[in-house]
Amino acid sequence: MTRAGDAGHRPPEMKFFASAAKGTEGVLRDELRALRLPRVRADRGGVHFEGGLHDAMRACLHSRIAMRVLWELATFTATDADDLYAGMRTVAWHEHLTASHTLAVRATCAHSSLPHPQFIALRTKDAVVDALRDRTGVRPHVNPEDPDVAITVRVARDVVTVYLDLSGEPLHRRGYRTELTDATLKETLAAAVVALSGWHPGAPFHDPLAGSGTLPIEAAMVACCIAPGARRAFGFERWPRFPAELRDGWRGLLEAARAAEKTVLDAPIVASDHDPRAVAIARHNAERAGVAGVLTQREADARKLPEATGEGYVVSDPPYGDRLATMPLQLAGFFRQFGEALRGLHGHEVSLLSGNELLGRNIGIRPSHEHTLFNGAIECRLYRYSIP
Repeated sequence: MTRAGDAGHRPPEMKFFASAAKGTEGVLRDELRALRLPRVRADRGGVHFEGGLHDAMRACLHSRIAMRVLWELATFTATDADDLYAGMRTVAWHEHLTASHTLAVRATCAHSSLPHPQFIALRTKDAVVDALRDRTGVRPHVNPEDPDVAITVRVARDVVTVYLDLSGEPLHRRGYRTELTDATLKETLAAAVVALSGWHPGAPFHDPLAGSGTLPIEAAMVACCIAPGARRAFGFERWPRFPAELRDGWRGLLEAARAAEKTVLDAPIVASDHDPRAVAIARHNAERAGVAGVLTQREADARKLPEATGEGYVVSDPPYGDRLATMPLQLAGFFRQFGEALRGLHGHEVSLLSGNELLGRNIGIRPSHEHTLFNGAIECRLYRYSIP
């Protein structure tokens, strides 16, 4: 039975938004629900959830798919510069900033009477620094590259939503991928592809076109229960208004995550590539990710996969960039040969992400599922094939 007044002692639920690459909102929703975050709801561009800052810190630490985690501070309507400035001045910025800490503002807008994101960011910055100056007599400094406090403003149909960014650097920057091949697949999108492939820990996983190793490394981190944020810093750790109890809670989350890590797997995870330089880069990235001991790496031609029978998952991001787009005949021939090799993997599930329509036309296998994803501005298809 709840006593009168008890509800007043409970902290209010805060609102958060985890942004996501276009096409990954559904799988991010499922991931955040699996983390038992409260009131999870998918929306265009990401997923809403509620709770406390402890919940948002858990999302930063454990979400493999979210791009950023944002704390909603205010929402209001603005049709011109004065509305925007006035609305920003209603936010209690002194609760989140001091004059001795730096800030930066990032803005997006769609279907808005306000001119453009740069204007929105500048007007927001003016309101914030004016509010701090009026209260303390000192204006905080702006540091667009490495701020202590990052503010995000989203405007849609003249509705302005103001957030603090808990992430700091985007969440795809796990800290392990310091070397790259030609591929540009972000870690968060790679994690979404792994989730959408249907693969599960305990089943064999192989990327025969691994490049710098992002897909198999993300799979290995899942299998080893390595939290994607366990080896990086976050923006909220630099907030001037970060109370001791939250710092203690954050340390507890990190300790629990590290204690859950595994070093032995029940099934192999393999990264292979024909390019010895790519294999070396993938090996170094795996070492930094903490999965070198469980990830098998080899130099091999994807067109010469050995035949196999039984459960297994091939998940890959075949080449489709601008450089190879100038060689359509060679690329189409490669896809045909690759498809012939895949047809020898009886009982396997194959998932291929491609931004080039030549793959679908030449792979020679009918997909069981297709999912549209965006690799940056590139519209891609994730094809899933069940090999009989």
